Amino acid sequence: MRCLVVDDDDIGRRMLTSFLAECYACDQAVNGQAALELVDQAWSDGNPYDFICLDIVMPVMDGSATLRQIRERDQKQGSRTKVFMISACSTPQDIEDAFFEGDCDDYLVKPFRQEAVTHMLIRHKLS
Repeated sequence: MRCLVVDDDDIGRRMLTSFLAECYACDQAVNGQAALELVDQAWSDGNPYDFICLDIVMPVMDGSATLRQIRERDQKQGSRTKVFMISACSTPQDIEDAFFEGDCDDYLVKPFRQEAVTHMLIRHKLS
C-alpha cells in the first residue's frame, strides 16, 4: 500500500512517515500544491495512493483546498482516495468543516500518539 504525508512541518511530517513506513510505502510533500503533483503522477503511473494524511495549515495551498482538489480528481477517476486530516486545528468548527465541507475520511488532532494513527488505520481497514 502507498500513502502520502503532506505537512509543512518537517518534524511532524517525518514523525508520521516513520510511523507509517513500517507497513506502507510513503511519499512526502511540504504543501498542497506539491501533494497534488504527486497525486497526479501516481494516477498517471497507474499506482494511486491508498490514503493521504493531510495537514490543514500550510503555505502555498492549505489542506482544505487540497482536499477539495483531491475530491475533484477522485470524481474524474471514478474512485475515492481515503484522506485523513491531521492537524493542530482542533475546534469543533475546524473538524466539522473538514468532514462536511471537505469530505475527509477521518481527523486526528496534533499532537497525536502512534496508537491513534494505528486505530484510525484499523477503522478504515488499512491495517
